[in-house]
Amino acid sequence: MDLTSKLRRFLPPQSSQAPTAQEKSSDLDFYLRGQEVDTPFGSGYVVEERWPLTKRHGHWSLGEVLEAKYSALHPSSDEFSLEEALFLDTETTGLAGGTGTYAFLVGLGFFTPTHFVVKQLLMRDYNEELALLYLLDQELQGKNYIVSFNGKTFDLPLLQTRFTISRLGLEGAANKKHIDLLHMSRRFWKHKLPSCSLGSLEEHILGIHRIDDIPGMEIPGRYFEFLQTRNGSLLQDILEHNVTDIVSMATLLYRLQTTTELEPDECDCSFEAEALGHLSLIKGKHSLALQYLQASAQLTEDNEQYLRVMRQAAAILKRLGQYERASHLWQKILEISPDDLGTSEEMAKYYEHKKKDLASAEQITRRALALAWQKRSPKVSALEHRLKRIERKAQVSTS
Repeated sequence: MDLTSKLRRFLPPQSSQAPTAQEKSSDLDFYLRGQEVDTPFGSGYVVEERWPLTKRHGHWSLGEVLEAKYSALHPSSDEFSLEEALFLDTETTGLAGGTGTYAFLVGLGFFTPTHFVVKQLLMRDYNEELALLYLLDQELQGKNYIVSFNGKTFDLPLLQTRFTISRLGLEGAANKKHIDLLHMSRRFWKHKLPSCSLGSLEEHILGIHRIDDIPGMEIPGRYFEFLQTRNGSLLQDILEHNVTDIVSMATLLYRLQTTTELEPDECDCSFEAEALGHLSLIKGKHSLALQYLQASAQLTEDNEQYLRVMRQAAAILKRLGQYERASHLWQKILEISPDDLGTSEEMAKYYEHKKKDLASAEQITRRALALAWQKRSPKVSALEHRLKRIERKAQVSTS
């Protein structure tokens, strides 16, 4: 049985009380400039907006966004054309998800050679859900990548739930690669920004400033009011909010991609340099990772980040067997943070096993143990064991 036949089985029964197409449209055309479309499951409502590539959104034009080369922002991913990608964002009847939550608006964005198109699928009433799902599935089938912001956690599971409740499969999403921009954004800016919400990223990273934007928490209530009053003006702010979300995702993808291409000496943000160091480490490029971490250490004015970066760099040097260089970093860390038990332990190991300097190893271990007792650290037992071993070695060497 094909998708059309499956969907038709679950169409709601016709009722004289159900709103007519004219009633559902109400004054939507005036406020939203959309159009009613026919599907095998009744009518749906689609609003389409086309942005020329010369249009700027934040610091960049959409043409710049389209022309860049993209990977899926993951070490194992291949390059892809942005014309293969579908940007997806939903507005829902609740923010917690669950089987009782509907996606009443699904916003979709995609590039053509001449425009960025935003297509919004609106459920004017609950009995239009199957039409919306059908239209969504048709759009998904034409793309190879789905790009979202927190879609792995919220949007796609919610949509899959709606398809499952209808006893359908989300056929268009099958075998699609999914790029969730939230996770990469957190990798780069979670320590820099108070929040990695899309609004925060727009303001601090993308140069986008929304004016009179409806807060997300107000959207479900506004939609319920529309269902009662059929006042199309109630949805205008919601659709504008959704459009901005979608276009911002395209700009954010560009910003993330160009950031991943920075060389160590091109970085001007310590947090981005640190994140690029971690990405290089995932790829197994240890030398490059050290260069990024060094750039981060030079750029940062924050002691906490400096120590975090130095610990990471020292760990890489230790893994590479470059203990002398690692010891210099451990020493710098202890000069700033003398109560760092983990680094003290590394220094004790270095003096005991590599330098064969048992006196220095014992001195560092005793001091670390005293701090561990004071802080009631779980490292007490390991440090006591280390100190006893060092003392036994020292007795053997002097006998």
